[in-house]
Amino acid sequence: MSDKDMITLVVPIRSRSDKKDAVRKRLVELAGQTVKEEGNICYNVHEEVAAPGDFIIYEKWKNQSALDFHMEQEYLKSFLSDGTELLREEIKGIFCKSLN
Repeated sequence: MSDKDMITLVVPIRSRSDKKDAVRKRLVELAGQTVKEEGNICYNVHEEVAAPGDFIIYEKWKNQSALDFHMEQEYLKSFLSDGTELLREEIKGIFCKSLN
């Protein structure tokens, strides 16, 4: 695997205050399924200490094909389709590259 093909994403997830427990549960379930995908290198869900209900997903993929496969999974599509009910902001992933 070439590092130049690897994709790193940071994804902020901002839950509605009355939905933070539901979002937390869904994200843990999503992570459990995602780490089994071929091509997934890392998929970590974090919750902000100072802002419970605000989450960060840090994910690494072998290449674009692996990420494309992930984006087509029903469990991810289900979470994304429930976003307007669960989240206070649209999900926007941040693509990153390593500097070291």
